[in-house]
Amino acid sequence: MSQAQASYLYTRIREALPWNGGDPNVKGDPRKSVKWVDGLRGIASFLVILTHLARAWDYDLFAPRDSEDASPRLLQLPVFRIPWQGRIGVTIFAFLTGYVCALKPLKLSRNGNVLGAFTAVGKSAFRRPPRLIMPATIAMIISWAMAQCGAFIAANRSDCWWCRYAAPDLEDSFWKEVIRLGKNFLSTWTTGYMAYDDHQWAMLPLLMTSMLVYLLTCATMFMRFRWRLVVYLIMALYFHQDNAKNTETFQLQGVYGMFLSDLSYEVSFQEFLEKWKWPRRVVAAILCASGLFIAGYPGEHPEWSTWSEVMHKAAHYIFPPDVNIGKRYTAVGIDLIIFAIYISPSVKEFLSNRLLLWLGGRSFAVYLVHGTLLRTVLCWCLYGITGQPFDPNVKQEGKDEPVWIPIRPPWVVAISIPLWICLVYFCATLWTNYVDPFCARLTQKMENRMFIQDEKPAQAESLPLTSMPMQTMPIQSA
Repeated sequence: MSQAQASYLYTRIREALPWNGGDPNVKGDPRKSVKWVDGLRGIASFLVILTHLARAWDYDLFAPRDSEDASPRLLQLPVFRIPWQGRIGVTIFAFLTGYVCALKPLKLSRNGNVLGAFTAVGKSAFRRPPRLIMPATIAMIISWAMAQCGAFIAANRSDCWWCRYAAPDLEDSFWKEVIRLGKNFLSTWTTGYMAYDDHQWAMLPLLMTSMLVYLLTCATMFMRFRWRLVVYLIMALYFHQDNAKNTETFQLQGVYGMFLSDLSYEVSFQEFLEKWKWPRRVVAAILCASGLFIAGYPGEHPEWSTWSEVMHKAAHYIFPPDVNIGKRYTAVGIDLIIFAIYISPSVKEFLSNRLLLWLGGRSFAVYLVHGTLLRTVLCWCLYGITGQPFDPNVKQEGKDEPVWIPIRPPWVVAISIPLWICLVYFCATLWTNYVDPFCARLTQKMENRMFIQDEKPAQAESLPLTSMPMQTMPIQSA
């Protein structure tokens, strides 16, 4: 093999590697713009998997210690505890919802194409519900069908309390199960409850957050940037005092995402970051370190460690009463980390590598399928497919509970979990390749059927004069 052939082969192999992020020196490389968002989404979806594994089989990681008198484990220390204790992934999804939904209309508005911006909002707001509801409904029907075949029996009889809690118990007749399926569809999009896959609780607040962003975008379309900042601040303060248990941080994260999306088009801010490189790096490092520490606030027993007890006491002065302190601290920590990423081109470049982009492209599918696979396939691996031996009449000593099926030896767990994660991403890939395009085609057909067709240029001359100035709005200035 000649040197030229070897160099060509090396280049092709390097380009094919999933962690190759592209040439950062190529001007206009899309990986340098908003691709980091997809990489962040990929990390968030993987953290959701780790969180649910910890919740199922090592719930003590949610506390700073196993008990009040025990020494903390490594994975219970600040920063190290973040991947396992929950809340991080969904909080990132809420931010990304605001960032992505506002990106295109704000760009069009700033370029003077306000009519195009309103069109983008109108079409996006129409597409958003079916693009969320249809895949989630398909996932629910699959989970429901598996439940009818007894796929959750092993989970219902396992010694994993969370698997028992999240796995559905069947009604005493198939007709009742059909009725229950319809009721669960309604409750998923009205109250956030879904018996067959409780991970879908976040779908409703994510949909509501996207609608909030679209509404806020329309309401501030004609404002100058500095006055939109005032609106963002007012909205942030309003949602800060909201104490809705399940959605208290979603809207706030959506507004924050919209703010950063708007800020990305401010040339003066980008020039400021480029001018002050070293101060920017120092600030980014401080924000990232602070965010990692704050986001590690334990969800259980914060009083068991000094650092978390101090944070718990401070929360009474920072947050309004009767809120989920863990979610609030997570939101603050994530916002600091994201802003550190936002002002760090090198970190954005890292998040734009092919591996994270690949993970990000499957993040929604991973969120939809991993819960069902955890309570079926993974539980089959760890407890057996049949759910035997099990006798509900045999109670635990001193408890009014059956003797649950114990988990298999550690070596089985060590083999099963990595293989199961691979299965999750294999199924998510199939979902992304087939189910998502199917839902997109259905949405497009709905749009073609229900939307007013574009007028021909000759007909546009007869439009009312009140609609014409919107096509020639001046570019906004700060």
